[in-house]
Amino acid sequence: MSKKETVKARIHHGTNSLDITIPTKMCRDIKINEGDLFTVEVLSDGDNTVLKYTRVFENK
Repeated sequence: MSKKETVKARIHHGTNSLDITIPTKMCRDIKINEGDLFTVEVLSDGDNTVLKYTRVFENK
């Protein structure tokens, strides 16, 4: 399964980190819930950067 959406990184107020929003339809389609935990892997190849998220805990 491959889905592509365009998202924007936004400032997380009060910190130096950024938030990336997962679109609502994608959350519904693949059942992402508040509290789910993910690992993130950075894959770089020249000018391309891929952030690969893997769910490690599903909050029911």
